[in-house]
Amino acid sequence: LQREEGDGAWCPAGLLQPEDVQFLQIDLHKLFFITLIGTQGRHARATGKEFARAYRIDYSRNGERWISWKDRQGRKVIQGNIDTYDVVLKDLRPPIIARFVRVIPVTELPMTVCMRVELYGCVWYDGLASYSIPEGGTIAAPGFPIVYLNDSTYDGYQERRHLYGGLGQLTDGVLGLDDFTQSHQYRVWPGYDYVGWKNESFSTGFVEMEFQFDRPRNFTSMKVHCNNMFSKGVKIFQKVECLFKPRLIADWEPEPVGVATVLDDKNPSARFVTVPLNQHVGKAMLCRFYFADTWMMMSEISFQSGECSYGQVDLGKGEERKHGVEVQDVGLMWV
Repeated sequence: LQREEGDGAWCPAGLLQPEDVQFLQIDLHKLFFITLIGTQGRHARATGKEFARAYRIDYSRNGERWISWKDRQGRKVIQGNIDTYDVVLKDLRPPIIARFVRVIPVTELPMTVCMRVELYGCVWYDGLASYSIPEGGTIAAPGFPIVYLNDSTYDGYQERRHLYGGLGQLTDGVLGLDDFTQSHQYRVWPGYDYVGWKNESFSTGFVEMEFQFDRPRNFTSMKVHCNNMFSKGVKIFQKVECLFKPRLIADWEPEPVGVATVLDDKNPSARFVTVPLNQHVGKAMLCRFYFADTWMMMSEISFQSGECSYGQVDLGKGEERKHGVEVQDVGLMWV
C-alpha cells in the first residue's frame, strides 16, 4: 500500500463481470496467523481511476483445499474502497490461519477494478494445521436461553457429529470469559466463545482430540484454556493423556504422556492448564481429556514446540525434500 511501482496496482484482465472469479494469490511460504487486511485502489500518481468496492477472501493451508472466509455472522463479502487513494483496513474476525490467500474482487455491475493489498499478522509458530474433535453440545435449561457450545468457525469437515480436517475457535486467539454464557463478541449466542461436551454423551469418560501439524515438531508443552464455573457443573479436565506419531501414516507410540490436574471448587475463574509434553517428537498428537464434572469446556488450545531436526524423527519418503528448504520471500500470483 501507499506505493506506486509498475502500473500502480493489480488489475483483473479486462472488464470485471459479476460472474467472474479473478483473484490475486499471495504465497506466504509458511503458515501465518492473519488478523487484518488493507486495500487501496490504483492511484498511479493521479492517473488511476480504478478501485474495488467489495471483495472476498479464499485461503488454503496446503495449496490444494481452498476455504472461503466468512465473518462471525456468516457474511463472505467485505466492503472495500470508495476511491483510489484511501486505505481501508478490515479486521478479520475470525482470523485466518493460512499459507495461501486469494483476494477476489466482486462487483454487481461490469466495471474495471484494480487493487493494492496488504496482509497483517504473524508467523503461526504453533504449526498446527488441523484438529479433529467431537461436535460440541447444547445446554437447554428451562427458563434460560439455549447455550450452544459448538465450534461455530470450524473450517474443516463435519461427519456423524465429528469435526475433522480444519481449525476453528480453539485456535482463534479469543479466550472465553469466566461466565461461559457471556462473550467478547457482539451479536452472538450464549456459549459462543467455548466448545463444550457433556460427560454422559461419552461412555469412555473422556473427549478424544487429534492434532496434526505442518511438519514434525519437538513439543515442550500444551496450554488449554478451560472454563471452571463449577456452580453450573463445569470443571477443568481431571487428567489428560497424549500419544504421538512421527508421520501421519504411522502407529501411535505406545506410552502416553499425561498429567493429572488439581481440581478447584473455590475459584470459578477460567484458566489456562499447562500440560508438559517432555520434548516428545511427532507430526500428530492424540489427546484424551477426562471429565471431572458434568461439562468440560475449552476456548483455546496452543502448543509450545520447535521444528525438529531430521535426525530426531524417521521421516517418510519425500517428506525431507518437502520441508528441507526454508524460503523467506513472499510470492504473488494473479489470475
